[in-house]
Amino acid sequence: MNIMSDSHLTPVPVEQAVLQTFFSQLGIFSYDRAKDYVEKEKESSKTAGASWASVLAALAHLAAAEKAYHNMTFLGQKLGGQSFFSRKDSIRTIYTSLHNELKKVVTTGRNAVGGTAPHLEELLSHLSEQLCYFIQARMEIADFYEKMYSLSSQKSVNSEELVSTLESVLHKYSSRFHHPILSPLESSFQLEVDVLTQLLKCQAQISEWKFLPSLLNLHSAHSKLHSWSQIFEKQRETRKHLFGGQIQKAVQPPHLFLWLLKFKNILLAKFSFYFHEALSRQTTLSEMKTLTAKTAPDYFGKISSFIRKYDVVNVSLIFDNRGSESFQGHGYHHPHSYREAPKGVDQYPAVVSLPNDRPVMHWPNVIMIMSDRAADLNMLDKVVHFFDDKVQSTYYLTRPEPHFTIIVIFESKKSEKDSHFISFLQELSSSLKNSKPFSSLKPGSKG
Repeated sequence: MNIMSDSHLTPVPVEQAVLQTFFSQLGIFSYDRAKDYVEKEKESSKTAGASWASVLAALAHLAAAEKAYHNMTFLGQKLGGQSFFSRKDSIRTIYTSLHNELKKVVTTGRNAVGGTAPHLEELLSHLSEQLCYFIQARMEIADFYEKMYSLSSQKSVNSEELVSTLESVLHKYSSRFHHPILSPLESSFQLEVDVLTQLLKCQAQISEWKFLPSLLNLHSAHSKLHSWSQIFEKQRETRKHLFGGQIQKAVQPPHLFLWLLKFKNILLAKFSFYFHEALSRQTTLSEMKTLTAKTAPDYFGKISSFIRKYDVVNVSLIFDNRGSESFQGHGYHHPHSYREAPKGVDQYPAVVSLPNDRPVMHWPNVIMIMSDRAADLNMLDKVVHFFDDKVQSTYYLTRPEPHFTIIVIFESKKSEKDSHFISFLQELSSSLKNSKPFSSLKPGSKG
C-alpha cells in the first residue's frame, strides 16, 4: 500500500485542532468563547512544552485584545486622565506586549533543533511570526481609527487622503498572515478594511459629485456589511430569565460593526440627497418620497417641510464645478462621451432644487453673493445673509463642504439674525460634513 496516497487521512495533531478551533471562533468575532477555550486548554495541558504553553497564553491575550479593538474602547483615551488602577491599557500597550510574547515563541522555534516535537515547534514559530504581522497591521488600523476620530472636530476632511493611507497599510501587510489556520482571522480583517475603504471612497466621490463610482462603492460596502451581519445572526446566545427558563438571542454585534453600518446609512442619506434628481428619474414621485423617508436623516423631507412651514421660494444645493473636467450633469454618462466644460452660470448648477426648478431670475444674484462673500462661505461654518432691495428678496447661504453651497431664497425681507433659518442651515450643513460620521466612532459619544 502506498503510504503517500494515504497521507491525507493522517489524524490532525491535537494542538493543530485546538488552533483551528480557536481561530475559527475569532473569525466569527466570538472573543469570549475563544478566550475561555484556550484558557481551559492551557489548564488541561500543563505538562506540555514551554512553547505550547506560551502560545496558549498569548492566544488568550489576543482574544481579549480583539474584543477591546472591536468595541473601540481605546478611542480618545487621555493618558493620565484616570487613576492608575482604573486606567485601561491602551490598545497599543496590549498589542505590543502580545507582539513581544509571540516574538519569543518565534525565537524558541528557530532554536529548537530536534527535540520531542520539532514539527509542532516549527508550526508554532511560523504561526507566531505571521501573527506578529497581524498585530502590527491591527495597531496601524487602530491608529487610523484614532486619526479619524480626531478629525471629527474638523470642518473639512479629505477622504481621498484617508483612502490612500488605508490602502498603503493594506499593501504593506498583504499576504503577511496567510497560513490556512489563520484564514478566518485574515478573512475578518480583510472584510473590515474592505468595507471601510469602500465607504471612505464613496464619501470622497459624493463630495466630487461622481454618481456611478459612489453608487458602486456604496453598494459593495452594503453587500459586505450584510454578509458580516449574517455572522452575528447565526450565532445565538442563551440568556436565562430572572424567573427561570431560557431564551435564545442573536449575539449583539461589536461597536465597530455598528459604527460602519451607521457610516453607510449616513452616506446613503447624503447620496440620496445629492443625486436626488438622477434617482427620481428611475421611479415615481410618491415612491421616491417613500424611499427617501427611510434614510436618516431624510434631507428631502426635512427641506420640504421647512419650505412649507416658512413659505420659502427655493432651497438649492449648488455644485461649484469650476476645475472639474469630468462634470457632465445628472446621472451616469459614458466615460468616453465628450461634452464641453460648463461656462458662466452653468459652472454653478443647482444639483438639487426644491420645491421646483431653480429660479432663473435669482441666479445672477446668487452667483454674485457667492463671489462677494467667498471668504465667509469658505469658513464652512458661517451662514451668509443678503437682502436685495430691488427685488425685495432675502438670501441665506452656507457651505457644508468646499464644492457645495446651500441657498435659501425668500421673496420678502427676513432678518439677518432669524434663529429659525440660521439654525436650520447650520444643522443641515453640519450633518453633510465629511467629518460628521467620525464623531460617533467612540462608544457612547454623540454623533
